[in-house]
Amino acid sequence: MAVEFRVLGEVEVRVDGRRLELGPARQRCVLAALACEAPHMVTVDQLLDRVWGERPPQRARETLYSYLSRLRRALQPAATATGTDGGAGITRRDGGYELTVDPAAVDLHRFRSLGAEARTAVRAGREDEAARLFEEALALWRGDMCPGMDSDWFNARRETTQLERIAAVLDRNDVQLRRGRHAELLSTLPALADSHPMDERLAGQLMLALYRGGRPADALQHYQLLRRRLADELGIDPGPPLQELYQGILVSDPRLAA
Repeated sequence: MAVEFRVLGEVEVRVDGRRLELGPARQRCVLAALACEAPHMVTVDQLLDRVWGERPPQRARETLYSYLSRLRRALQPAATATGTDGGAGITRRDGGYELTVDPAAVDLHRFRSLGAEARTAVRAGREDEAARLFEEALALWRGDMCPGMDSDWFNARRETTQLERIAAVLDRNDVQLRRGRHAELLSTLPALADSHPMDERLAGQLMLALYRGGRPADALQHYQLLRRRLADELGIDPGPPLQELYQGILVSDPRLAA
């Protein structure tokens, strides 16, 4: 791909692998707000709200127009790029601006598209293809979305996309468990479960991977740890699927084999 817009981590634009200089943080914030909606228009008022929130500076509109002008110049190499997605640039519309670009050139949109393709492959029973697509989607993440950009809109978007990422990880884990790749998952599942200690679906994936990896005692111990957490913090027991998995591990249910 000739042009890449990256918001899943520090905001970047690359043309044939070369990183463009996008200016100061607030200016990059304007580009990120457009990239997240590409190729749809964002109104001037929406840009002001997304970049500065409820406390815009004096002459905020003039500052915004200055940022947009500088970004257009910075993106000139992207505007003249060639490739499967063609060029990209900021276009003025009646009432607002849009980042004119193939959505596949924006990592956020590509992540979502790959995830949708992977889930379609799961429903069709194409597990190997689904695993490949999930891995490709997750590899686009380089960190939190647009770190350091602090407005209500960016904070809400950051939380939403992080939930999307976790959902893709969990779906990928299910695929890999069905493919018998529990040993590979054990290199990442424990740390992920520690960072999401109340997630029952994730706990079940870790328990199953531990059991299939010859560590049933560790799987049972993880269940007891989660059960105590749920009781202490929420006053509830694990849900039926996790209880059923626990009982299956206790009796070495052959249906749990890889």
